[in-house]
Amino acid sequence: MNNFFYSLNWVHFVGVGGVSMSKLCAYTLKLGIKCTGSDSKNSDIIQKLKNKGVDIVIGENRDYARGADLVVYSSAIKNNHPELLSAKKSMERKDYLALVAKNFDKIIAVSGAHGKTTTTAMIAWILKVADKSFTSHIGGEFATSSDILFGDGEEYFITEACEYSKSFLKLNPDIGVVLNVDYDHPDCYKSLKDTYLAFAMFMSQSKAVVYNAEFDFNQEERLKNIKADMITYGTDNANFKTSNIVTRSNYINFDVLKKNELYNSFTLYTINKVNVECALAAIAVCDLIGIDKDKIKMALATFPGIKNRFQCLGIMTGGAKMIVDYAHHPKQMKFAISAAYYNLPDDGDLIVLFEPHTYSRTKALFQDFCKVLQGDWTTVIMPTYSAREKVEDGYDSMQLYMGISKTSDRVVYVDSYEKAKEWLLKNAKVTDTILCLGAGLDNNKLIY
Repeated sequence: MNNFFYSLNWVHFVGVGGVSMSKLCAYTLKLGIKCTGSDSKNSDIIQKLKNKGVDIVIGENRDYARGADLVVYSSAIKNNHPELLSAKKSMERKDYLALVAKNFDKIIAVSGAHGKTTTTAMIAWILKVADKSFTSHIGGEFATSSDILFGDGEEYFITEACEYSKSFLKLNPDIGVVLNVDYDHPDCYKSLKDTYLAFAMFMSQSKAVVYNAEFDFNQEERLKNIKADMITYGTDNANFKTSNIVTRSNYINFDVLKKNELYNSFTLYTINKVNVECALAAIAVCDLIGIDKDKIKMALATFPGIKNRFQCLGIMTGGAKMIVDYAHHPKQMKFAISAAYYNLPDDGDLIVLFEPHTYSRTKALFQDFCKVLQGDWTTVIMPTYSAREKVEDGYDSMQLYMGISKTSDRVVYVDSYEKAKEWLLKNAKVTDTILCLGAGLDNNKLIY
């Protein structure tokens, strides 16, 4: 174990209900270190941590912060937070994650604007089926499990590598994965080019890189002297690519070619084709570390999926089917809408309910949002999930609604979850599909 952790008897987590922070808290508790936490609101995640013995306060507790050897805080916490001001020593989540990673023999870090959670979970699931020693840090929960941590081995650490605030540059992976690059965080990056440079730096810090060849990183000066082993996937000239993709009613079959020769045939139980790209990246990673291809096939065929990643919540009161997806960027949303639309019953309609995530993203990608939310369906816009931002940081959901209204009469604005439920109960038919999109969406408030 990293010597740093031997000096800790008590760690306090501010913003402990966050999906990443909660896992870091659970891991720290597993090391035998006392853990406490605080958050602005209660949640199922907080209850799970309490059940493990973590003392958590809703609000603030300066005594915890003063008493702890270390206070770990998420990027959403402001520097003037009372608990940070009371702390003897504090550390941001990204720095703490990097120290956790050093406890393991090998680090697999999955980056990309889209698909990190699903790909990381797929790799972890494959290692589980292959009986490998690992611990994972996944930004979501398996659809069939409520465990906070997945895996308890010490050989591989499988983690999401988030580009927000350039957090992923704190890691030095044995295998760095780059799924895609997009302008998803205008509050952190000046431009798409600036984003590319950060991803290029992440790649240069990795011993081996598995990356989507659709994105031409060779244009970047920073990659000219990269010494990592480079494994590509996705395009015709890549080391790994797919063929013969066939979508059925509830699953997808596809072949994978390695260096233009059949590697194996695979099945995923999903109708969202974007998961095939995630699976291809996971296959390339697991092949690199020597996992048998039939084990990979078995794992992907039994992969249970991730909560809120194109997850069907079931048939709601009134008969309509409700699907939820984390998509909050126009490119993600396009894939989710397409998958839902083309699997409608013949007499069914699609209703897309969208909660915009952050004002800065809405402003930076405004025209793309307006375009992707128009089509042969009804769009319902909800108030913006502000996360760490204020209204003046960009555009709000009403501005998005007004922008769509200029060219579409199939858009509705609701000012609360309660109003959204009322509208859906009144307008959604038995044969309709309701697709709920957004990174901050509280599904429990929509179930009726």
